Amino acid sequence: MISNLIAAFMIGVLGAGHCIAMCGGISGAIAHANKQSSGPNSLTPLFYNLGRVSSYTLIGAIVGYTAQIGLNFGAGYDLLLILRFISGVTLILIGLYIAQLNSAILQLEKVGRLVWVYIQPLARQFLPLKTPYHAFPLGFLWGWLPCGLVYSALTLALSSGSALDSALTMFAFGLGTFPIMFLVGSLSSKFNSLIQSSKFKKCSGLLLMLFGLHVIYIAIVQLSASGI
Repeated sequence: MISNLIAAFMIGVLGAGHCIAMCGGISGAIAHANKQSSGPNSLTPLFYNLGRVSSYTLIGAIVGYTAQIGLNFGAGYDLLLILRFISGVTLILIGLYIAQLNSAILQLEKVGRLVWVYIQPLARQFLPLKTPYHAFPLGFLWGWLPCGLVYSALTLALSSGSALDSALTMFAFGLGTFPIMFLVGSLSSKFNSLIQSSKFKKCSGLLLMLFGLHVIYIAIVQLSASGI
């Protein structure tokens, strides 16, 4: 379980450049609106990102509960190992995408768009933000934005086979994305240029691919030991 939490956190950290590309526009708009005011409004970015992390945690609980039900109805430990193998493959695909070497993971995002088409109109009802407290539901809804990075963390969470462990895994992923997304708009132009640079993306993508290979290796070893 600890390894899942660390892995999910690192996925969030290493995917910083991708997060900014996917959500940086709205986070930047929130940060800009935040600069125009003071007092309680300074909490706007915090509420937005808390909402976003909360949605990841809820999604994790949902997929984990689904896996838990499967286990209760006879699905074995081997199924969880297969899911871990799939999570390793997904990590490699998102690593390739972040490194700008392959965009196959975008096909997976198309599935999420089937749900997002219904959620996006609800999220846009909170724009422009009337109060900083509206940032929480906005972030919560925006957390459902189709994103290969989120899906790679979800497959890892699903392999836990537990609603609680899966929720904690996605919470750890959210925490990994939190610092960069919270600071969008206040980061220096040099730092923004760094995390958006081709070299940073390739290094981050490579690390994710290596981690994906490690996850696959562990899953194969465990599957072999289980007799499959």
